[in-house]
Amino acid sequence: MSTPTPSLEVRLRRLAERLGTRHRTPIETWYDSERSSWTLRWYDGPPAAAIRSELDREGTAATPVLVRRDLTTRALALAALRETRAGAMRRRVGSWGQRYHLEQVIGDQPHPERAADPREQAMLERLLTEATTGDGPWAVPDESRAFDLIARDGIAWLLPDCRLAAPGEPVGLALDPLEFLTARYAQDVHRTAWETALTTMPLRAAITAARSDPAPGPDAARAALALLPTLRDQLTVELDTVQAALTRAAATAG
Repeated sequence: MSTPTPSLEVRLRRLAERLGTRHRTPIETWYDSERSSWTLRWYDGPPAAAIRSELDREGTAATPVLVRRDLTTRALALAALRETRAGAMRRRVGSWGQRYHLEQVIGDQPHPERAADPREQAMLERLLTEATTGDGPWAVPDESRAFDLIARDGIAWLLPDCRLAAPGEPVGLALDPLEFLTARYAQDVHRTAWETALTTMPLRAAITAARSDPAPGPDAARAALALLPTLRDQLTVELDTVQAALTRAAATAG
């Protein structure tokens, strides 16, 4: 076994600190005495290829320096949420198979732990809370439990607020009109699509469901009313298309 050269150790620690500041990710140095090699290690943050490239530019080629990025449960849970919504989550291969799939998906993504918007952030936090096991300082999210919860219950239950967004309120935490009607009225395949991937039901079917409800309530009525102009535009386009096609057919027949 060998001991690291003090000057090299100082240089690499400073380099790790500089890279960590640049990427806003703590990066630590680790020395393997058996292999006489250094490793820069961090969680989530930049992909390994990015740090490798920067190391090469720093001129560390003469010294064996490895790079290693580990993924946190937060990053993997967020990837599971996104893959489920995209219909690409592999549910029947066990937690290790799921983890391998997710690692491949986000392997080259920078900062896979960062949510894209407030809604996704809220959904992720709820998933991590529900997946947490243990008490006190040992209370930590369990990635296998997070995978199981999504596989069993989908992701619609993670929505932070199932109310209809107020007029002028940014859509995100609350539901937009079509989402609200879908959450209330979707059945069969549309219910499954909503619960597993937040896929909304067809516009016409959603408005019809609200119209057929003997007691839709103010929010459902407001949601349907908000969608009527869009439905009217769709029907106008359809009717114009039909009229043009029939007009051409009539002219040909004559």
